[in-house]
Amino acid sequence: MNASDSEIEQQVRRFGERLRMRRTQAGFSQLALAERAGVDLAAVSFLERAKRAPNLNTLVRVARAAGVAPGALLEDEEPPRSPRPGRAEEDPLKLFGVNLRRVRDGAGMSQEALAQEAKLDRAAISIIERGTRAANLRTILKLARALRVPPASLLEGIG
Repeated sequence: MNASDSEIEQQVRRFGERLRMRRTQAGFSQLALAERAGVDLAAVSFLERAKRAPNLNTLVRVARAAGVAPGALLEDEEPPRSPRPGRAEEDPLKLFGVNLRRVRDGAGMSQEALAQEAKLDRAAISIIERGTRAANLRTILKLARALRVPPASLLEGIG
């Protein structure tokens, strides 16, 4: 495992720690959070122990169940919520794709350059930007690192 992979794994562990902290602050057991999020108990346990990285849909469901914005599980401080009425009900995959493209375009990067920097397939970038595939947490973290932005910025408006 190289340094960048271990950094990603460390961020996945911090995600699990933040999820556990938010769950306990809300007064939920793992079972209660699992029921609220529509996932099984083992999934919550695996996420909190960083044995599994959630895909975007699961990340959004557990964040909503814990009563926080998805970005709050990726940052040490609560990210500011952007006042965009109605966006929370929109498809998280499409919103993530729009955010990714906006940030990528703002950085002046092509899909190919982003794929190379993030060590991902260019076709995967295209599919994620179109909102037809849910990125998993490791992919979100790699994209944010390659774009030099906080991971929560890619989740803006998703909640």
